[in-house]
Amino acid sequence: MSKEKILIVDDIEVNREILAEILKDSYELLQAKDGAQALQIIKENADISLILLDIMMPVMDGYETLKILKSSSKTNPIPVIIITAAGGNENEVQGLEAGASDYITKPFYPPSVLRRVETQLELRKHRLHLEKLVNLNVQKVLDMQEATVDFLASLIEYRHAESGQHVKRTRLMAKALLQRIAQSRKMDKDIAAIDINTASKAIALHDVGKIGILDEILLKNGPLSDAEFLAMKKHPAIGAKIIEEMAGLEDAKYLAMARDIALYHHERWDGKGYPEGLAANAIPFISRVMAVIDVYDALVNKRVYKPAITHEEALEIMSKGVGTQFDPAIFAIFRENLEDFRQIQQANP
Repeated sequence: MSKEKILIVDDIEVNREILAEILKDSYELLQAKDGAQALQIIKENADISLILLDIMMPVMDGYETLKILKSSSKTNPIPVIIITAAGGNENEVQGLEAGASDYITKPFYPPSVLRRVETQLELRKHRLHLEKLVNLNVQKVLDMQEATVDFLASLIEYRHAESGQHVKRTRLMAKALLQRIAQSRKMDKDIAAIDINTASKAIALHDVGKIGILDEILLKNGPLSDAEFLAMKKHPAIGAKIIEEMAGLEDAKYLAMARDIALYHHERWDGKGYPEGLAANAIPFISRVMAVIDVYDALVNKRVYKPAITHEEALEIMSKGVGTQFDPAIFAIFRENLEDFRQIQQANP
């Protein structure tokens, strides 16, 4: 088993050597003569378990070094034991208030140094173990929540007489399209605000509002009447309302994105969509992405009211909607990578 790594930071070499002599049998040791050198060593060694930090040093003293360490998420968890002169109560208090875990005094008393180091390393092990357990439990909850959301979304698809694969396909295709958009660097401002994994999960609820649509409309084998289409057009607002009432099921970012997708995925680039008649960039970016994916999936798969058509036929039909129904920039990237979406369709019939 490899030894835990400790960094000793002190401008006086004899102090570093005394501490090294006390600790060398149990730990792997690194040394720095000031705070600046210490930070460089920490940058090069991600596995440091503990830092012994002198307060009074040239170039960069212990307080400034400690402040920098505690301001970074990478170095903040590393326990720091400050080194002070005997009777330096103010230094001890100031160091502890700055984030140090403990202190040792000069001249060094070997049993005390060893005990304090061991204690902080044991506390670190317990903290890491607890964090692992918490993260594991959080992941279990998130997995359960995601399964619940998927089940709810699939219920809507089955009720709509679909295969239930529509949710899976649109999630995979939306993730692929977002990745292609990111790679293209043509819409950096839009894609920068999107977490692709969160977005692909949120898409599962895009049609949840159909739960509020009557069966005779949802399952009608043929074109809808004007009155029936008017009723169908209510499903985005119904979906948004359902998602708004799901507070606590998922995080706020997920819910906000799911709501945008549900509410606006039938908006059109030219402003003639529904429910709000938004146009162009007023439509949330993720909803513009979903508009392309949703139509493509509907065209190339059989629905209760229509047979499936080929990918080439779907592309020809959709191309007529560029600049009217679809965001031209998003559709251009979709068209360039059509084979990606064809493969997803074929793998998830």
